[in-house]
Amino acid sequence: MFVIKRAFRIDSSRCFSTKYTSSADVVICGGGISGASLAYHLAKRGKKVCLFEKEAVGCGGATSLSAGLVSAPIFWQDASMQAIAEESHKLYAALAEENKFRYVKCGRAYLASSMSSEMCLRRMYSRGIIHNDNVELIDCQSEMLARWPFLQTEDVQLALLSPEDVALDPVALSQELVRHAQENGAQVFENCKVEEVMLGDEKQVYAVKTCQGLVETPVFVDAAGIWSGTVLVKPLLQRHIQTATHPCTYAYIHTSKLPTGVVGDFTPIFNDLEGNVMFRCTSFKTLCAGFAEEGVRPLARHTVSNDHWNRPEPDWDKFGKNLENSLHRLPMLGEIGHGDLICGMESYTPDKIPTIGESSQGTFVMCGMNGQGLALAGGLAKVLTELICDGRAETIDVSRVDVARFVELHANSQYLMERVPEIAAATYRNLYHSYQCHTARNLRMAPIYHQLRDAGAVFGEIMGYERPLWFEKNSKPERNALMQGQDTLIGKPIWFDRVAAEYEACRERVGLIDMSSFAKFDITGPDSVKFLQYLCSANVDQPIGTTVYTGMQHENGGYVTDCTLSRLSEDSFFMVAPTIQQERCMTWMKKWAAKMEVNVHVQDVTGAYTALDIIGPSSRYLMADVTGVSMSSTEFPTFRCQEINIGMATGIRAISVTHCGELGWVIYIPNEMAQNVYEKVVAAGKEYSLLHAGYYTLRQLRIEKFYVYWGQDINATVTPVECGRAFRVDFKKDFIGKKALETQLERGVSKRFVQILIDKHDKETDPWPQGGETLYRDGRAVGLTTSAAYGFTLGSQVCIAYVENKEFGVSNDYINRGTYEVDIAGKRFSVRVNLHSPSLPMISSEHPLHYRPTQ
Repeated sequence: MFVIKRAFRIDSSRCFSTKYTSSADVVICGGGISGASLAYHLAKRGKKVCLFEKEAVGCGGATSLSAGLVSAPIFWQDASMQAIAEESHKLYAALAEENKFRYVKCGRAYLASSMSSEMCLRRMYSRGIIHNDNVELIDCQSEMLARWPFLQTEDVQLALLSPEDVALDPVALSQELVRHAQENGAQVFENCKVEEVMLGDEKQVYAVKTCQGLVETPVFVDAAGIWSGTVLVKPLLQRHIQTATHPCTYAYIHTSKLPTGVVGDFTPIFNDLEGNVMFRCTSFKTLCAGFAEEGVRPLARHTVSNDHWNRPEPDWDKFGKNLENSLHRLPMLGEIGHGDLICGMESYTPDKIPTIGESSQGTFVMCGMNGQGLALAGGLAKVLTELICDGRAETIDVSRVDVARFVELHANSQYLMERVPEIAAATYRNLYHSYQCHTARNLRMAPIYHQLRDAGAVFGEIMGYERPLWFEKNSKPERNALMQGQDTLIGKPIWFDRVAAEYEACRERVGLIDMSSFAKFDITGPDSVKFLQYLCSANVDQPIGTTVYTGMQHENGGYVTDCTLSRLSEDSFFMVAPTIQQERCMTWMKKWAAKMEVNVHVQDVTGAYTALDIIGPSSRYLMADVTGVSMSSTEFPTFRCQEINIGMATGIRAISVTHCGELGWVIYIPNEMAQNVYEKVVAAGKEYSLLHAGYYTLRQLRIEKFYVYWGQDINATVTPVECGRAFRVDFKKDFIGKKALETQLERGVSKRFVQILIDKHDKETDPWPQGGETLYRDGRAVGLTTSAAYGFTLGSQVCIAYVENKEFGVSNDYINRGTYEVDIAGKRFSVRVNLHSPSLPMISSEHPLHYRPTQ
């Protein structure tokens, strides 16, 4: 078979630039849907834009081979991704209304044949009805057959009809976006390749070399789709922009109309979740796409050249499983005489979330659309435009899509080639926070990894690190110790009883949790106090040996990160931040060190220490046993840092903060001594019935005490005032974001975070909250849950959520007067709302008031 390229007509009114330009505010590489959308938004903001496309706009790469299907916002679980998709839909609808290219709001029907898929659809429906009353759930096979007689529906348990999905002409859309950009002053150069990005002494972009000449510019955006990261940048060590994206092939059949009179342009797109296949049936053609993992192939470069991909030919054998599943769901497909197999290409990221942002000074990326380029490009381009023009994004929390969420290892080609086929296979599946990939694992491991494995650890991966999620009892040596897939969405997960035992140990005796994956930094230099006082909202100018929990805020008061800072000497600090903040924290601190022109050195020491969290009422006795010194509340109170010895091992940093509200210490051990210290702690812990515990136990412990979690509860759109942590902010000093926080305190806020306890929830049979559930106040939707876990002491499901009232604001009285419910997969549960941390019984109640997370 052969590859069919989209036939298109070039409008005679299109007039792209041929005259060489000498300078631009922004140069964009790539004329697909990403580059075209970005040119549109930047030109609209008044930027002088030059867009270079090596072929014709919309006619190369993923855009040209796209089937033109645009997923509705309802598909995404994450609120930020929903907002991005909504922006795209608004833009495309407006352009279609004005310019009359092919744009059909046909809708999409998702078909579920298993309980897990049914739960996904019920969750999708719960968030969909908030914005569109026409979202439908259909649980009657006869009704499905009556609506879509060409489908086999006997085994379909539930169908969801999403009315907002669109089929459009992606080439015409790209060209309309570019035309509008030109009307606002943008210049577009077709058949013109970007050859090199020129950097100055400070590695700042100053020009871009193309086949037509040099263009001076301070900003270059790589929006080249599958070719992202291939443009030459000589001053960089890798000689190109590193991106955590890699292209894969996917395949779909293009054939004639089904032999029935009941299909037309407004027939919905169909996604069979179990078969992992998708259909688009119209009055003149049928498209059938399949996403079986074994049929997805990562592209491999076949020459040393950075910009040449070896694209494989369509392979019917590899498409076999997809064809089988397609014929099962759409038997009529077998009655068509012939079809052409088309090999499409798309760029994928390791976490199935697109990537935008500044990768180095003046160099931005917009790539890794994960098969959803049309649905996301319009909205992402608006966000990136805000970043380029304003330095920050107003549309969404950019941390979800920020290029800084990745570290160098994520751009390794071997890593990506192993990972991205799994991601491509999940193009039309929702991956929840618990999801663990089965590919590209065992990359970053603590020195005690094998000892933890032998102790029964089941590992989950974060930022490439393998960390224990929970510990199995009587585990077998030959077992697979890596969690794969995600937790069940209904009823107790498989780890529940084991985590209950680990939780009990941490609350009543002593538990041991590996925290090595957390990001760690040494900050030194004569200006370190001045530097950190300005970056941090809390007062970090405390006596040596003090540990402070603080936020780093941006100019609008939202969190850049939260972290602990321990003062080691007059001019040195040890910073511990969330695992996923490793690159972002370093980038932020480097940026401000340069802006402030301070004498500060920031060193990433994440991989230099093994961190063990020793938690529980017996932790004080265990620590005294292994150190041989007093660890009393007067000798070593909470929020303190000391260097200690354990046996023969020296240079261990002990910090009396457990990140979950229990008594204990995290000990940071130089890696070369980690195994020795671990063995001594475990041996000494036998006297106190020490139990290994995993990250899931930490989650259950922290949520009961209203401890927020970076990336799920707090992010760049959340301030300390909104999440009840304003008491940790020192308004007597100057810091980034101070003015914004003072304004919030003065005027009040329209959003407040709360802890909710779910009533009458059967943990055996009811759907479990995952985060993203709608919260109702007096019958009206007022917010979403952001994270969830089971509270073993509280005896209920516990969620962190926010309550929002943009019109009149949110006061304590407003929250306390309401009656609340939460919708979990279509089922409403009454909830109790807490504004502050509840009082839990503590065997060791030694914590001072400031240890409470909210006030």
